Amino acid sequence: MASLCTAWGAMFLVALSGVMDAQAYAAGDDREKRSAQVLQELVPSADGPGCAAAVGKRGEVVWEAGRGKADLATGRAITSKTVFDMASNSKQFTADAILLLAGRHQLALNDPLSDFLDNPPAWTRNVTLGDLMRHTSGIPDYQDLLEAKGIKLTDPAGQQDSIAAILASQPEDPPGKRFSYSNSNYILLAHVVERVTGKPFPTFLQQEFFTPLHLRMTLSPAVDVPGKAKSYDEKDGSFTPHSSPWKQYGDGSVQTTPGEFVRWADNYRTGRIGGTQLLTGVTEGAVSVGDVLRRRGIEEGRYGAGMLLLPDKSLVHRGDWEQFHSTFKVSPDRNTAVTVVCNVDAPDHFRAANQLLDIWTK
Repeated sequence: MASLCTAWGAMFLVALSGVMDAQAYAAGDDREKRSAQVLQELVPSADGPGCAAAVGKRGEVVWEAGRGKADLATGRAITSKTVFDMASNSKQFTADAILLLAGRHQLALNDPLSDFLDNPPAWTRNVTLGDLMRHTSGIPDYQDLLEAKGIKLTDPAGQQDSIAAILASQPEDPPGKRFSYSNSNYILLAHVVERVTGKPFPTFLQQEFFTPLHLRMTLSPAVDVPGKAKSYDEKDGSFTPHSSPWKQYGDGSVQTTPGEFVRWADNYRTGRIGGTQLLTGVTEGAVSVGDVLRRRGIEEGRYGAGMLLLPDKSLVHRGDWEQFHSTFKVSPDRNTAVTVVCNVDAPDHFRAANQLLDIWTK
């Protein structure tokens, strides 16, 4: 968390069509203006909750901006420095942690889950780490399991509560049969990392990813990180703060800005962390998702290591938790990345990410 409290550095401010705190690093073309228009269309009014977006090229932020309010009570605006919960876009770090340990021969993707549990249920002998990573384990989602026990999103619930609920359940499908997205898979992968390394999972990510890459990121579930936006439910034009005390990790909870996220994306080009073995592992063995993500705007693709590989070879993932909604996308050549994140339900944030990627790659 301390890394998010440090100075974010001076940035060159550029006024763009009424978009708050727009920052651009390219000149001589209309891409900044067109990007600002995309954000303004996504957030028509700057008086309510809104969104922030960033574009990165080869590890450098070339455009970022925010529009709307991070906190309605204080009137604090969303800017390029506003921190958001990246929700399921955090899963890529969990998957990459597993790939990193596999590259060090501390585990293998075909290892059974049972190897990393005390008194494992019989079914865990048939579920591999690869099944968890690619969502083919058949394990039900812990959110549904906890709610079935009467634990609401407004009630306290932590990592161990979730693991206990998962292990007391049964897979709904035979492992390896089909893709079925479940947050439980990544809760268990975080546990595996802790078991293998002997370190708390947030500490491992900080030491192995965030600090070496000089990323202002932290893994902090249910914590009011400095500079963070509040999320809001919307009903009939009125907004109500929305938050949950649940403290799970592995499936989400990375806190950062869109700009830092597109800086991270350059690892998919360079392999600075994990090398070619990690980069290969991101897409190797990726499984078809069928049409289960169609309602989220994804017609087809293959799920690998915490990322979806689209037919054009671009990488994409979405995140949804509380009312934080994000889209992260990396171009087929891995040179350009886009992140769009909102603190209220914004149905078009996926489309906005695609528009921004088109602007900066064509």
